[in-house]
Amino acid sequence: MSLDASLDASLRPALDHLRGRLARGQLLLLVGAGASRWAGLPGWKELACALAAELAPALRAAVPDAAVRFRPPGPDDPLPTESWLRIGETYRRLCGEDRLRRKLAEVFATAGVDAAALPLHRELVRLSRALPALYTTNFDDLLERAFREAGEPVQVVADARDLDDWKFAERGGAFTPLFPIYKLHGTLDRPETVVLGEADYQRRLSLAAHPIDLRFASDVIGRDVLFVGYSFSDPNVRWIWSRLGDLGVQPKAWFLELGESSDLDVAWHLEHRIRRLDLRATDRTHPAELVEFLAALRERPLTPPSRR
Repeated sequence: MSLDASLDASLRPALDHLRGRLARGQLLLLVGAGASRWAGLPGWKELACALAAELAPALRAAVPDAAVRFRPPGPDDPLPTESWLRIGETYRRLCGEDRLRRKLAEVFATAGVDAAALPLHRELVRLSRALPALYTTNFDDLLERAFREAGEPVQVVADARDLDDWKFAERGGAFTPLFPIYKLHGTLDRPETVVLGEADYQRRLSLAAHPIDLRFASDVIGRDVLFVGYSFSDPNVRWIWSRLGDLGVQPKAWFLELGESSDLDVAWHLEHRIRRLDLRATDRTHPAELVEFLAALRERPLTPPSRR
């Protein structure tokens, strides 16, 4: 039975369009923190709450005479983007870079996670055979581990030196580039690349500010982008998206919403050429519907891009 049959009929026209783009090498995936939630890792809001809990006593010590005290947000509290950027920035300044690195390593620890057993990551590995690259805003190493455990060699691209030292595999006397996983916001293996606080994002307010941003902007032009487990809330990608719109080359994108979209969500995203696809998942932490959609996307025979 076709995998299409298990999906909502309203998704099939978009699925057919995306299959066509995938078959021509004209589809990119941007993977966000929602993908890592399957392994029990936090999203950006949970990370902000964890940092805020340790920041509160540091603020009391640094500003003892303040009349109003910072109250750490809870998981169910609203948290604007500017607030979590400020939390990350202030934590780094008051608690120190070393403590921040230790905290990130603790929060995003994956040593006990079997990456090869994660259904969503397995599907991303299979789908990658028809993709030119994967982009992610995640700090953790689950994507690259899932590839390696599946016997698919990859290269992690997080800063300029990775682009300068592009890696290849030799097969039968021919050299083929290793599949690239672009870490837009850095990797915990190299803490100096991690983008977390307000200053980090401010330094990215130019298309020429960071080489990975340049590569992302170049790669998405003329392609469609599929957002997987990504909220489109971080200022970096939204800023790039707006600038591409100003240049008249904003790509068409597809947002996989696990629940149901509001009319405001639909209207706002359409302004940015992003169409929301409601999966109506019954379990938002382990969304089988998301895995089924990606499996259906690669169901038909495809001709992979020339890089492979």
